[in-house]
Amino acid sequence: MKKADIRVVPTDGSYTHLPGVLVADHYRVSDDYVCYRPEGTKDWLIMYTLSGKGTVQTEEEGALHCSTGTVTLIPPGTLHYYFTNEGEVWEKIWAHYTPRPSWLDWLPSDSGNGAIDQVRIEDSRSREAVEKAFRRILAYRFDAAGDFREELMLNALEEIILLLAGLRAERRTLDPRIKIVLDLLAHEFSENFAIEDLARLVHLSPSRLSHLFKEQVGDSIIAILNGFRLKQAEKLLRYTPRPITEIAFSVGFNSPDYFTRQFVHYYGMSPLQYRKRHMSRH
Repeated sequence: MKKADIRVVPTDGSYTHLPGVLVADHYRVSDDYVCYRPEGTKDWLIMYTLSGKGTVQTEEEGALHCSTGTVTLIPPGTLHYYFTNEGEVWEKIWAHYTPRPSWLDWLPSDSGNGAIDQVRIEDSRSREAVEKAFRRILAYRFDAAGDFREELMLNALEEIILLLAGLRAERRTLDPRIKIVLDLLAHEFSENFAIEDLARLVHLSPSRLSHLFKEQVGDSIIAILNGFRLKQAEKLLRYTPRPITEIAFSVGFNSPDYFTRQFVHYYGMSPLQYRKRHMSRH
């Protein structure tokens, strides 16, 4: 590996914790390009390889190879070292960003623990969709003006996050019984479900359903159900003037206080604070 000078990039602590695309760009870099961050960054980094080859070296996963159609996602605080492969020109679009709280369920489940995630997009239509969204981020950053530029950039990045989440879901084989329960929770989230009724529906014991669901989905049934409810509540807070107590009941929470506690845990602020922040930004 021909790397004479390693450029150490420090974390300067200047990144904001508010959701946003902090910086994004399009690079074509030869094999003298190296970046080493021993303490990671305070934001997330996403890189999409258009052509050429690069390598991301990590402590946990070893070498992750970046080639055409590869998306690499590096969470905050993760040591990483990446470089252009010898004899190559690595062309990529990248962005540093702070995610919206609602994205966290769409990100890989282990990324919060410092694991670098990589998705290799095989089909041309998905590659085209991801590339177009990345290029919109750049267009909004460099060309757009006005109060909504940041929102436009975030919307394009959210499209990428959703596309990647969809690709991961397609590759993950769920037990048909778990899929039935998951679909029911997603579409009927305002209903009150008893674990015994769900287990009877898919011909499993309650304990077996709970264990299998968490094993395959990554979280408990009540946590997933609350997630669906909170995402709907977040939309109602942002786009309607409905009272918070009414919103809590409408999405399936029996107690406004419990709803508030869950919302704070999920979004990092109370429903009222969330609504005020959204109103102040727009």
